This record gives sequence, structure tokens and C-alpha cells, in this order.
Amino acid sequence: MEQKGHTHFPGTYFDKDSILRLERWSRLIAWAVLGAYVIDAAYQVYQTVSNALIGNYPLDFYFAFGLLMRILQGAMLFALLQIAAKAMLILLDIEDNTRRMVRSK
Repeated sequence: MEQKGHTHFPGTYFDKDSILRLERWSRLIAWAVLGAYVIDAAYQVYQTVSNALIGNYPLDFYFAFGLLMRILQGAMLFALLQIAAKAMLILLDIEDNTRRMVRSK
């Protein structure tokens, strides 16, 4: 009995449907990570500004640098997860095109 999504080519070590699901999850997680970093940065800004106003002291400029670094970390994780998702699709296309070329010969 055959399972859905499995290819008949014996040289394939993966299930195409599972790779496509993994790619979709990778893109979804990338957006969730970016959202979490943005929410965390917004909360840090709120806390720092409100504490400065309540305590009547000036804002620290190092805080802005640290906040920027935190946002850049989230942006890099977002970019890396998006790149990984696209790389999975590119590798699937390469594999599919290679099969088509072999069949056409």
C-alpha cells in the first residue's frame, strides 16, 4: 500500500509534501519571531520611558543602541528563516528539473 506524497523514484530521500509543509512553517515562524521581537522592543520602550518620567531622570542613549541591536537580531532571524524557506523551494525545483531532464533524454 502506497502512502500519499511519496515518490516512486528510489533515489529520493525525502517526502516532497513534508518539505513543502516545513517551508510553510518556516515562513510562519519567521513572522512570529519578528512580531515577538517588535512587541518586546515596544514594551522595553514603554517601560524605559515611563520609568524615566516617573523617576524624573533623563533617558539613557545606550538604551537606544541596545534597542536597535535587539530589533536587528529579530530582523536577522526573520531573514534567515525566510532564506531557509526559499532555499528549500529552490532545492526542490533543482531536484524536479533534474528528474525532468533525465526523463526527456
